[in-house]
Amino acid sequence: MKKSILFIMICSAFMNMSCGTQDTDKKLSDPQATKRACSLYNRLFQLKDKGIMVGHQDDLAYGHQSYKPGTSDVKEVTGDYPAVTGWEIGHLELGADRSLDSVYFNKMREGIIETDARGGINTMSWHGDNIITGGSTWDCKGNDVVHSVLPGQAKHEEFIQWLDRLATFFNTLKDKNGEYIPVVFRLYHEHNSSWFWWGAEQSTPEDYIAMWRMTVDHLRESGVHHLLFAYSPSGCTDEAAYLERYPGDEYVDIVGFDIYQFGDDETAIQNYCRDMKHNMDIVTKYAEKAGKIPTVSETGWEGIKQADYFTKVIAPLLEPYKISWILFWRNAWEPNKPGHFYLPYKGHESAEDFKKMVSQPRILMNQDINN
Repeated sequence: MKKSILFIMICSAFMNMSCGTQDTDKKLSDPQATKRACSLYNRLFQLKDKGIMVGHQDDLAYGHQSYKPGTSDVKEVTGDYPAVTGWEIGHLELGADRSLDSVYFNKMREGIIETDARGGINTMSWHGDNIITGGSTWDCKGNDVVHSVLPGQAKHEEFIQWLDRLATFFNTLKDKNGEYIPVVFRLYHEHNSSWFWWGAEQSTPEDYIAMWRMTVDHLRESGVHHLLFAYSPSGCTDEAAYLERYPGDEYVDIVGFDIYQFGDDETAIQNYCRDMKHNMDIVTKYAEKAGKIPTVSETGWEGIKQADYFTKVIAPLLEPYKISWILFWRNAWEPNKPGHFYLPYKGHESAEDFKKMVSQPRILMNQDINN
């Protein structure tokens, strides 16, 4: 009898930890997702009706003018933090103490906790190394890296060790109450292009999908149930192209795309606007149909060479759409990358214009999503 009572208590505690049996409006792909992860997912749907959140990669990791953890160029320009903060965990898989952008993982953990504590949202990308060559994510030698990590293949066990290191880190992300902090994990992005080892020329759609599913399944089997998984190719021609390597609704919670502006003239801006509109159409329509959250998962114009770029180009682009957030890429701190920034820092000519854009009612910053 005592054993039966204990079993019931354990089952009850487990159900309270997850949202699989909770009466929530939107269900995460993980049937064992934590209550906090489910709460975030439903919050994203509510916030999408309110407006579009501003995101910035590595915002708390450093500033463009200073490599100092805790620095936020967005906060210095606007007086508020971005609603969404992006983090990069490349090199975590190697057991390194810092990321490929020289952010110490213990400081990253502190930043994630800080962002969560003030009601912000954390998202992660992973530029993992090439497991065959030992080169970077951008080392695309050979077309067998993805296939090599699948079950039964030469690099599978080593890759599983990489995933175990990720799982260990994810399970250290806890709030002051000891609950796991929900994080958006954007896996194997821009896969329809060919500049990463998991790209279109480096793998078949079948192997890519198998790797995605294997990754998600292993993280879940490792007790990680506080992740929201995000799918984000580069720009696509149509929905069929967008879904060519889609791993399935049971493995994805958030859909987005990555598009940048390349070039500094009016034609470059026009091309960017055209491509952004086209892909926002694709993503918002699919998100509505599949019950997912739509985002612009990476974007920006390196160096921002137009003083009124945000009110004249970005804000009008976003106006007709209901997407959850737009994430601008990082403001590099490295001395050899003086023009590598995608949001203005204090003193930049576009700073006041960016401040004007974020003051618009439908553009949401950290304080806006907590009022």
